Amino acid sequence: MFTATPFPLAKVTEGQLQLLGEGLWCWSPEKDCNTLNCSGCEEEGCIPRRLKRLSCFFGHYKQITSSYEPQVIAGEHGAFKSHDDVVWVIRQLKSQPDIPRGELVTQIFASTRFSKPPPPSEQQLAINFAVHIMFMVNCTAQRQRFGLLEHGMQKVEWRDDFTLAQFIGDIFQMTDHPSINDTDTVISQTMRTSLMARKLKKVAGLKFRPTDDLRNHLKLDEKTGMVDVFHHTAFLKEHLRLTKNAPADISITECLRRGALPRQLALEALDSIQKILFPLSDTKSYSLLRSLTSTASFDPDCLRFESTSVRNPHEKDIQYLYFGSRLADLFEELENPRPRSWVEKFLERKSRARHVMMTTVIGVAVAIFLGVASLGVGAYQAWVGYQQWRHPISTGSG
Repeated sequence: MFTATPFPLAKVTEGQLQLLGEGLWCWSPEKDCNTLNCSGCEEEGCIPRRLKRLSCFFGHYKQITSSYEPQVIAGEHGAFKSHDDVVWVIRQLKSQPDIPRGELVTQIFASTRFSKPPPPSEQQLAINFAVHIMFMVNCTAQRQRFGLLEHGMQKVEWRDDFTLAQFIGDIFQMTDHPSINDTDTVISQTMRTSLMARKLKKVAGLKFRPTDDLRNHLKLDEKTGMVDVFHHTAFLKEHLRLTKNAPADISITECLRRGALPRQLALEALDSIQKILFPLSDTKSYSLLRSLTSTASFDPDCLRFESTSVRNPHEKDIQYLYFGSRLADLFEELENPRPRSWVEKFLERKSRARHVMMTTVIGVAVAIFLGVASLGVGAYQAWVGYQQWRHPISTGSG
């Protein structure tokens, strides 16, 4: 029998969201613009303005916290009694990114903050939840039952003997893709300029949907032609602010200690939206993105380009070491679209390679047919000549 207070996180105030921002991204009311004295100024650190721009992310937070219900029995309590508990767990994860998960869970829930540790299942749920809010990644504990999430995706396992830094480094691995990253080649330049969403939609028939899991960014569902786009750009910008003045060789561990995703990862996710798929300087691309914000629940912040506040001067044009292979997959789909409707499967009409192959096959078939026909006509003419020779027609003289 479950006896804990049902849905303890169902309600959240603006003040609690501000505290969440302080826990996640080190917002400082003392140093930044204070909510109490400002209604939205032009200062870079203006908290009311940042709260507004993060409305999509905070909406996602409200959605998942409102459904949290501790699964405990009489005498037990859940891991989260309030939003303050969520922020506290986030701070613990940030401060210890180099401790294996198993040890970290034990340390966190042995704290005097808890009069009695919550049951193990609640402890694991709390860690998974905090990781999702911090990095927008859906994870599960080792040996914990996997659950299907959006679009049939599974949670990724964070093993007990892996630190948070190892976990993030493992699920986001860098691989150089020369065809995308060699900016001196015509192929790379062609690929980057060809991957606008409006071209992918028109030529390859691809569609776009928002995802709340960064792992799914730019992932193509080959069967349906659907491309997942991690659309929380305001969230990405907060992470970039945390590492803007960091050393170029900052480690993943140090990034996580600041509460930030690896800088290269966040830059790629942001630029692949605002410079590759939907270059905001292109009117048609901007219009398509605006329609997605109004009809497909994309973050409206996608339409707002920021430069000096989130990036360094040398980061104007970046390489794609995390998402390069997925960009290459989209380019391949653009060049050779897969037939999806029954009409396309029958005709296979949009692919140049298939079109050339089909034309070649048809040409060979026609040539064979004409050759056989010509041979048949020749044979018939020979037979007629032979018959005329064997049976000459005699004409009477009268």
